[in-house]
Amino acid sequence: MKHMARPKSKNRLFSFLLALTVLLSAISVLTFPVKAAGSPTSLGLGEHGIMAYEDGWLYSYGGKGETNADGIRVSDCAGLIYAYFSDLGLGGCMGGATSQVTKNCVFSGDVDELDGIPRIHGLALTMPDYNDPSTGIYSHIGIYIGNNMAVDNSDYQYNMRMEPVVGSGRDWTAWHVFDNGIQYPSNGWYEFNNQLYHYTDYQYDIDTVIDGFTIGSDGVALGSDGQPLTVDSAEAPALSTEYVPASTVAQHLKSLGYSGEDSTGDLINGGGDTPGDDQLNGQILANGVRLRREPNTESATVATLYKNQQVQIVETVTGEPITADGQTTDKWYSVVTATGQKGYVCALYVEQKSTLAAPVFSLSDSGDLLITAGEGCDIRYTTDGTHPSAESTPYTGPLSLSGTYRAVAVQNEWISPMATITFAGGSLFTDFTDQDWFFGHIDQAVSLGLFHGDNGTFSPMASITRAEFAASLANLAGINVADYEGTSSFTDVGNAWYNGAVNWVASQGIMSGMGDGTFRPQDPITREQICVAIANYADLTSGTTSNPFADDSAISSWAKNAVYACRDLGIISGMGDNRFAPKDNAQRSQACVIILKAYQNGL
Repeated sequence: MKHMARPKSKNRLFSFLLALTVLLSAISVLTFPVKAAGSPTSLGLGEHGIMAYEDGWLYSYGGKGETNADGIRVSDCAGLIYAYFSDLGLGGCMGGATSQVTKNCVFSGDVDELDGIPRIHGLALTMPDYNDPSTGIYSHIGIYIGNNMAVDNSDYQYNMRMEPVVGSGRDWTAWHVFDNGIQYPSNGWYEFNNQLYHYTDYQYDIDTVIDGFTIGSDGVALGSDGQPLTVDSAEAPALSTEYVPASTVAQHLKSLGYSGEDSTGDLINGGGDTPGDDQLNGQILANGVRLRREPNTESATVATLYKNQQVQIVETVTGEPITADGQTTDKWYSVVTATGQKGYVCALYVEQKSTLAAPVFSLSDSGDLLITAGEGCDIRYTTDGTHPSAESTPYTGPLSLSGTYRAVAVQNEWISPMATITFAGGSLFTDFTDQDWFFGHIDQAVSLGLFHGDNGTFSPMASITRAEFAASLANLAGINVADYEGTSSFTDVGNAWYNGAVNWVASQGIMSGMGDGTFRPQDPITREQICVAIANYADLTSGTTSNPFADDSAISSWAKNAVYACRDLGIISGMGDNRFAPKDNAQRSQACVIILKAYQNGL
């Protein structure tokens, strides 16, 4: 039975109709649930991934299989899986790697657990999110297509990839039994990617002979001519119609000794133990050094480390002999990274260091950037995004140029952990760098007093609230909001920090309430609402609509004039593909650009 919508020969169609007839006549005596027509299967999911690879799908963050202007389908990693269900007209599949695992998967395990990945086509595979686990512990998801191979839509550089799970250098660490209604092969012969496989107890067989057919280590059955057996072969056996739900597969894997849980969380946070800066006594000597689960190169990769990264060396152990640059050693270090990841690194790639404290950033009375370190330490810094070393630029005094600074303290050839700060608009920020597209705008807006951060953070990607935008408009107008502080006409404003700004925008008719006596100051403000507020503030007239946005029909009638008036002045633009996305919540970085452009237009 084929699992992907592709052209079939007349013989294939006849075979299908014959199999369907047999299926209908046998329903009453089947032991296992049978896959309903059009229902998702693990084989179909695997074939879907192969099809996307062969058809050259492109990567697009947030994409879920839609077709771009060039007629090519696009997706991100989770969107690739989502598209399988949507192509079948089914819902229920989540749209992110972590949510797909937590909401759509019923059983999990580590890639190196027991006998490795179960021999099941269409399992999900994941990588840990070491960078931002607060938003979900899985950074990436793909589809297992058997024989140690995975297919995934990886990123804008590579797009679709088909590579080994173990041995590719990529960080696949866990597998998952996907549910959302998926049916799995039970027992018998099944077709996958134009070849025949035999499943026994929910896993395909390898290195054996069944029904007179030799099955290789890749699971593919061979015909009498030594070629892969296909459903069109004259000697092909009848295909099985037995399928089971994901829960049955999960129960069987549990009976084999699989835990049902993967250790991604422990890989990320090291079980909750993270070393302090004063415990980071080792320094990685090269880029691309792999932190291994065990002291050998055959074990799984926990993380990939970079040159000058600081780690805690816990103990010295004996492991696999390694040769590099003419040196050989079997000494390995058990180490813990600053984020709590635990593993082993060969001693050739890590050097013990002292425990100097990282430098500290502050502002001088005149608003310049100061960097201080411990007594007797030199300070070295970089502004090009690289990790500073003992040979980097020496710090000799206050710095006035905006940018992202990385600094280390150096003493007697010992190097401290690195400290990073972004100096923008005379303020210090820790949640963006000068490589972000909005850096220059934030630098100017903060310098002009149009926008402010909060305790070292700007939260550029967070949605801006109605109260925050009211305050930014007051800053644009140069209003002393203290003059407007007092009793508010809105029931949900009270004496909060935004009281004066909200009272001012309301008194000027710039922003209004919700019609129920509330202002909803903490609600996000949408892009079209921002345009209306700007138009009210600057008394803008109707804009030109001769070149409408592609999603013009989605713009509310009460906001359309304001949207095009703001566009005509260059205050706001589209979101790509000539879309305006009027109902999207505006991010703080986007609002910062809008307010800055309004300022530059003399509004």
